[in-house]
Amino acid sequence: MNDHSHFDVVVAGLAVADIIGRPIDLKSFPRPGGLKFLESVTLTTGGNVSNVGIGLAKLGFRTSAITRVGNDSLGRFIVQHYRAHGMDTEGVIVDANDQTSATMVCVGPDGERSFLHTRGCMANFRAQDVLDHISLIKKAKILAFGYLGLLPETEKEFGALFQAVKEKTSVKILLDTGGHPHASLSDLKKFLPMVDFFFPSYEEAAELTGKASPEEIVRFLQKAGAAGIVGVKLGSKGVYLAKGTTAWTVKAPRVRKVVDATGAGDAFVAGFLAATLKGLETAESARKATAIAASCVTAVGASTAIKAFENY
Repeated sequence: MNDHSHFDVVVAGLAVADIIGRPIDLKSFPRPGGLKFLESVTLTTGGNVSNVGIGLAKLGFRTSAITRVGNDSLGRFIVQHYRAHGMDTEGVIVDANDQTSATMVCVGPDGERSFLHTRGCMANFRAQDVLDHISLIKKAKILAFGYLGLLPETEKEFGALFQAVKEKTSVKILLDTGGHPHASLSDLKKFLPMVDFFFPSYEEAAELTGKASPEEIVRFLQKAGAAGIVGVKLGSKGVYLAKGTTAWTVKAPRVRKVVDATGAGDAFVAGFLAATLKGLETAESARKATAIAASCVTAVGASTAIKAFENY
């Protein structure tokens, strides 16, 4: 455990061990009993706690993690990886009942990914895990939580969780989405009013809202109570963000060669929070974030290519 008197960001929620294989063409998979050679197989960390936390640490910010890992080699790898990047691990709960959450990431020749996932001990993650570490959150400026769509048991508690965090601390809350997020309008109204930053990916936002355009998606989310900075990550096209009636469209820089798109959305989140902590305005924060996300896809892994903030 690192002894930090305070943090910039506490990241809470999903942590997984990622086994990334590339390139894998799922349309021409080996026959049963067959063998196919890959260019690389990489063991790394994934999930918002890992991707956003390590991304922010590499950008030069102090981070602390609240999550669960199993009492196994993958869990020990995750904790070791966090500590190697200077992350505080006091809030990492070792779950003796289930294995560490893990994902096999199949990266295609074009850099796009397909995932095979076991939830493991993250199925046991609850809001109380976060509230039990409220002392850590009190030391931070921002709580980044993820994901809506991959922690169904905890999602039922979002309203009470975020309300308690707001009552007991002065942090701003970022909520991210993953997988296939589902929440009714009434459910969204229970927690979105307490969320300061909410910008899901386009695919996740469309699934969540049933709307097609970024503008329609944002209007829907604002009607559901999103009063802070709300928007839609648009991948290689950039991002559409709004606060109240003011909106920004920020284009992403062109990437010559996409090696691995794993964690690009989380890299955007890390970049946006980093720029916000630096005091930049929304549009400039988004420009920094798109540059950081663009650098992310140039190497295997969610945060491998991320450099110090001053490089962007």
